[in-house]
Amino acid sequence: MRAAVAEPGSVENACLLFDEMLQRGIAPTVVTFGTLVAAFCEAGRLEEAFKVKEEMFLHYNIRPNAHVYASLIKALCEKGKMDDAQRLKEEMVRNSEPLVDSGAYAALARTLFWVGRKGEVVGLLEEMKGRGITVGREVYNAMIAGFCENEGDLDAAFAVLDDMQKDRCKPDAVSYNTLVGGLCKMGRWRDASELVEDMPRRGCRPDVVTYRRLFDGICDAGELGEARKVFDEMIFKGFAPSMVSVRKFVGWIEREGDSALLESVLCQLASVNALEGNEWEKAMSGVLHDPAEQKIEKLLDNFRLA
Repeated sequence: MRAAVAEPGSVENACLLFDEMLQRGIAPTVVTFGTLVAAFCEAGRLEEAFKVKEEMFLHYNIRPNAHVYASLIKALCEKGKMDDAQRLKEEMVRNSEPLVDSGAYAALARTLFWVGRKGEVVGLLEEMKGRGITVGREVYNAMIAGFCENEGDLDAAFAVLDDMQKDRCKPDAVSYNTLVGGLCKMGRWRDASELVEDMPRRGCRPDVVTYRRLFDGICDAGELGEARKVFDEMIFKGFAPSMVSVRKFVGWIEREGDSALLESVLCQLASVNALEGNEWEKAMSGVLHDPAEQKIEKLLDNFRLA
């Protein structure tokens, strides 16, 4: 069932397998129904997802578990149906097993920020703690994202990071990457760079997303010298920058007229498979043998066409 859901046309495949199970006399379980609900939710077919939830209890006497509710709550949140998601959360708490899914609370917290109701997040956390539900990394990360991306309140976002550590919930790359992106969005790329440098000491290694967000922020700030440093570090670690920032970076080098640097940068991009299209590869294959005055023009022509 799960394998089918991962394939193209997964909802139809899941339904066919479900019908085949019934024909063979195999009784569906809560996991079976949970897979169907998740497939419908991922396809944006909420009406059918809720129909499965109703039928699993009415016809098979199987109560939805926390994972079924979580799929539905997340889908409602993605559509901005906050009140419906809140009501379903209350039903989940009443009807599902005691250990409810914290992912559902994370979706609710994130959506509260999205719809401008951040004041209700504190109450949501108090509710979780009052019901013995662990406020896990997913919930904290949702709050960090809300403060960074919706509120632009970096102090509050870092306060959430501190709360995570106090609760012995180790921040992960998602936590830090969100903060790096938030700092860069506000033009604080120096602070973002310091945070990236400090991540290993904090027990979390920067990943490709970390470096891309930092490189993007520095490129947006127009800091060519700093961008070159981060670019070199990315390539050394085997990470490819985003193509949008690569275009900005190459544009700077074009304006500088430094054909040797441009040649070096393209070679570095090729080393991490970050060149766009066959034309870039053709340019790289012949550029080293061109007269110096023709090198930069050929490279830039191919760059523009890519």
